Amino acid sequence: MNRKSLVLAAAVLLGGLSMPARATDGLYLGGGIGQATVKDNTSSGSFDANNAAYKAFVGWRFDLIPIIDLAVEGGYTDFGKPSQDLGGQHVEFKLHGAYAAGLLIFPLGPFDLYGEGGVIQAKTESSAGGTMISSRTSSNGFYGVGAGFYVWKLGIRAEYERYQIKDVDRVQMFSVNALFQF
Repeated sequence: MNRKSLVLAAAVLLGGLSMPARATDGLYLGGGIGQATVKDNTSSGSFDANNAAYKAFVGWRFDLIPIIDLAVEGGYTDFGKPSQDLGGQHVEFKLHGAYAAGLLIFPLGPFDLYGEGGVIQAKTESSAGGTMISSRTSSNGFYGVGAGFYVWKLGIRAEYERYQIKDVDRVQMFSVNALFQF
């Protein structure tokens, strides 16, 4: 290997090591998949079902305070169509909506631990035996916790979120998200 190649290889290696070991201030885009659980007491019985769910989001992370970071995030979540047979009827819920949230992030090198809270404008539809029982849109609070890992501008987050959807006993979601920070 000649001297120029050796110097170039060393520069690339040292340049890679100088990248930030944690997420930095700025815009990020992401999406995730997971599992949503809906629990409710219906006229047909006790409903408890899971379904595949997904979300897409955009946010801005602020690293203004040395020990913690803050972020604001907006996005869309679709909880799928959890369904179950109860009392001889097929009962189905359909939930989705746009959300806005704030995140309190504890950066630990390339890892993050965070809590979040926000509001979702959720549309909830329920049906039994193919007949629509209810359809409603409402603003509801939610909260969650998560952990993230960052390499360069790419991040992976695992999170749990609990939603307080009006007229539904329990809605929660476990998800794995990928994001890119600009």
